[in-house]
Amino acid sequence: MLKQRMVAGVLLLALAGCGGDGTATGGGATNFGNNNGQVVVALGDSLVAGVPGGGAPWPARLAGLSGKTVINAGIGGEESSGALSRCGRLLAAYKPGYLLILTGANDAIMGYSTDNAVANIRAMVQKAKANGTVPVVATLLPMTGEHGLFDGSAQRISAGIRGVASSEGVALVDLQGEFGAGTGLLIGDGLHPNDAGNQLMALAFNDAL
Repeated sequence: MLKQRMVAGVLLLALAGCGGDGTATGGGATNFGNNNGQVVVALGDSLVAGVPGGGAPWPARLAGLSGKTVINAGIGGEESSGALSRCGRLLAAYKPGYLLILTGANDAIMGYSTDNAVANIRAMVQKAKANGTVPVVATLLPMTGEHGLFDGSAQRISAGIRGVASSEGVALVDLQGEFGAGTGLLIGDGLHPNDAGNQLMALAFNDAL
């Protein structure tokens, strides 16, 4: 899967300049309203912000792949409620064409309600829609090793995120499916992506733009 993604990334870079005009995949125009289709906000926790040992965080890599300005609005340790509380301010400040939402891992670790995490993510999707911003949601990464205890909760939140994507009619980046068991894609804590994992995430999000 990673090798296929790498090939796709090379092809996308080779085609740079052919797109980037605010159109959706398939050639249909996207109406961003007063927002800038060349600006992307990546909202979430440390899986967005990046951690030592993971190389460049995926939002920085996504900027290179997509040719868009990608704002890394990740905050380590933040739960979905915190992301929701910041969402409106970020939309107003940056007027992004796209909002990429990756949150819920800390809800799983803290043992918070799956339903509450999913509801927070749905609320962010709806805020983005109301703002004329295109929301993209992502499932959580697998949790292994010292974090393996929380993987069941993460999987339940991911199932809820898939439901949000389906019912709200928005794009889904299924990172849980992309990572599989996480072998070779996570750093030693079994939670955060390593260099290869961040590259895979950047390619997967680029596919969704």
